[in-house]
Amino acid sequence: MKELSEQNKKLLKILRRGGYYSKILLILAVLGCVPLAVIPFYRSDVRYVHAFLLPVLIYCGLAFVFALFIKEKPPTRQYISPVVSASVPVIFAWGAAILLGALPFVFGGRLGFARALFESTSGWTTTGLTVVNADELPAIFLLHRAFMQYAGGLGFIVIMGILLEGRRITGLYNAEGHPEGLMPNLRRTSMAITLIYLVSLVLGTVAYVIAKMPVFDAICHTMSALSTAGFSTRNANIGAYGSLPVELISIVLMLIGMTNFAALLLFASLRLKRLFAMTEVRFLGKVLLVTIPLTALSLFFSAKLGVLRSIRDSAFAVVSILSTTGFSTADYSVYPAFAVGISLILMIIGGMTGSTAGGIKLLRTSVLIRATKANIAKRLSSSNKVTVLRYTRPNGAANIDGKLIYDTYEFVAVYLAIIVAGTLLVTLFSGATLYDAFYEFTSAIGTIGVSNGLSAQTNVPTLLVLIFGMILGRLEMYIVFIGIAEGIRRTVKRIGK
Repeated sequence: MKELSEQNKKLLKILRRGGYYSKILLILAVLGCVPLAVIPFYRSDVRYVHAFLLPVLIYCGLAFVFALFIKEKPPTRQYISPVVSASVPVIFAWGAAILLGALPFVFGGRLGFARALFESTSGWTTTGLTVVNADELPAIFLLHRAFMQYAGGLGFIVIMGILLEGRRITGLYNAEGHPEGLMPNLRRTSMAITLIYLVSLVLGTVAYVIAKMPVFDAICHTMSALSTAGFSTRNANIGAYGSLPVELISIVLMLIGMTNFAALLLFASLRLKRLFAMTEVRFLGKVLLVTIPLTALSLFFSAKLGVLRSIRDSAFAVVSILSTTGFSTADYSVYPAFAVGISLILMIIGGMTGSTAGGIKLLRTSVLIRATKANIAKRLSSSNKVTVLRYTRPNGAANIDGKLIYDTYEFVAVYLAIIVAGTLLVTLFSGATLYDAFYEFTSAIGTIGVSNGLSAQTNVPTLLVLIFGMILGRLEMYIVFIGIAEGIRRTVKRIGK
């Protein structure tokens, strides 16, 4: 026993020396075991156990290899931005997570590698585009898809934040796209986010079960809604249940998922005055008040739906698309042209900053509109009066200064440029129409998941373009570009030595 204890101590010492890369692989290995929890309830799925255990064992082995041979070194440059320093580990973490999610589909004989990689990327980035037939998928793979979304929405680095400490992990947290902390330190912030997620998971599952959704479906759909992802256990998605209570519960969960984590903490602590003072919360209310009635009118007059049905379908579709969840009760791509136009605008806007949602984000859209409005007013005015714009965050009000305006315009310009480039590449590789390519790629980069069927029927080059779009959308573009550039710089430097 003493010899075994000494061996364990040596193994732990090796892993500690390996730095973040080995720890990332070990955490992923643990997460990869979660789908095995269905085996006691779905005995027939035992034939797929090897498909999940093999990747876990491979990642455990790689963790020890990294610990033995790859040691982290402090930056040699006098000053290096925390985001630049953290970019490579963040890209590594998400790349490793996506590969881990793809391998069970390959080892289980369900998908080829490219399609498995697409399905995994869609899950981890909380997009929800799919290439599988959910109605024929075994329960273990359904839970695997749902859990990838759930862990991806929570943020892999947030999970690391609970287990690890140090300045580097704070840099990773910021680099992953979390602009605000909820607590004084990262571990407490990560624990608060995780607690909100777990409580919401339990309450959402119970609510779905009360609405007569099967327990397994309830767990998977709650994970999907909270992560604003969109994977379902049914091909017909939420529409398969034909239930108003199920749709209302989904709307509530999607709104929770698209809300800033810090705003959720304000709600949980009943600091409602500060919550409703937030610029994003107010702007969200305005967007919903405008787009739901307009979409309902389009469905009523063009699709010839009844009044109540138009309102019901409109409310669900608007929240689903704006939150970038992608749940559906109908095929949104064949909605009346006016309703499709609104949905495309909502796909680009997206949810709140610091949430699981994608898109440009509500805060940036609000700043963009207000800054543009102020600029036009200034040009039309003959006075030299200086207007100071302000916005309210979870931790208080702040000025909308020139840097914020510049950063917002820059982000929106780059985002739209990538949509144009991605759309053209999709048309080039797939032969799709410009509209179909634009719809599918915008859905991918916005991590929305609504589809016109293109991704399920297309070729490998198109899938790779959509995969890159999903990753850019989940990590908000810049960290991906910085990570690639920094990775190349480090590689060239090592080769030079």
